[in-house]
Amino acid sequence: MLGQQESSITVGLIANQKLKGQANRHSSLIFRVLLPLGLLLVVLAASEMVAFDLCIQDCFYNQNSQQWLVKFDKHSPLGLTFYVIPKILLGIFAGAVLLFAIRQKWGRLTCPWNRTRLVYILLCLALIPSLVSILKATTGVAYPRKIDRYNGGSIPYRSVWQSIPHYTGEKRYQGWPAGHASGGFALFGLAFAALGQSGRRRGFGIAVTTGCLMGTYQMLAGNHYLSHTLVSMLLAWLIAGLLAYVFRLDSNN
Repeated sequence: MLGQQESSITVGLIANQKLKGQANRHSSLIFRVLLPLGLLLVVLAASEMVAFDLCIQDCFYNQNSQQWLVKFDKHSPLGLTFYVIPKILLGIFAGAVLLFAIRQKWGRLTCPWNRTRLVYILLCLALIPSLVSILKATTGVAYPRKIDRYNGGSIPYRSVWQSIPHYTGEKRYQGWPAGHASGGFALFGLAFAALGQSGRRRGFGIAVTTGCLMGTYQMLAGNHYLSHTLVSMLLAWLIAGLLAYVFRLDSNN
């Protein structure tokens, strides 16, 4: 009799844990996939209907001197800080993750994450910038510094959908979405690979801060509009969330 009671209690606990797991998985799906997807659609629609990008970009360009607030120069202190060094650090980080994915202990250094989570982070670091590069190559959006409004040539401002068709005699640029910032936003994998809530918040903050700093530098130099950076951020969030859902990271400890 006692054994039957213990067995029924065990079955009940297992069923309860399964229900909690399903609820957590559904709530994770909302935050990781549906929320960034919805925000992405809003940004895309807003950038097509309202030229808020130009209003913001005007603040970074001096019409009298015909200069951007920041001169794009990879060798300048700002260029090194916000363009060159972040790329180097991201490359070092990706190499370290790869090493730990191959072997989780190197001497005294031990990684707290299992191989599944490490492979997930590597995929985020590889797939997010790759998808952004594909979009840049196919949409043909001109950089702010290349349009007539900012004395960069004869090309007028066009939204993403207006830029996709080929225009005779015009050079096709690769200005959408923000490629440089996508490397920083690829760190969204840290948020979804973390084992606890505090780690997830830190990972989310690291990804947003790093990507926004890299993207803001490009905006100040006339290389991207605000919507370009927002789209890269939301795409990175969405891809990292989809991969986390596929890898079932909530249940993979």
